[in-house]
Amino acid sequence: MTMMLQIGHVFNPSEIGIMQAAMKQATNALAFAFRENDKPDAITREELACAILHYAARGEMDTARLTARALHDLAPRPAYWVVRDHQTRNVA
Repeated sequence: MTMMLQIGHVFNPSEIGIMQAAMKQATNALAFAFRENDKPDAITREELACAILHYAARGEMDTARLTARALHDLAPRPAYWVVRDHQTRNVA
């Protein structure tokens, strides 16, 4: 699954550095959950990157806040859980 994100914003080198730092911090924060490689899988990294780009394009340029917002967006929501037979059940 590849996500498409249209930003419509050009970032300068210092902004790119801030986003890279946020991505590194977010990836490190998730490393414990991905013990095989000590890093999140490609889809998770892509979702983190899209969230960071989304918030950066809207003017957020604080590394800690970009990291926190990306991790928050990635957090699972407890409302529903899809079981093997594709029926959903409420677990909230």
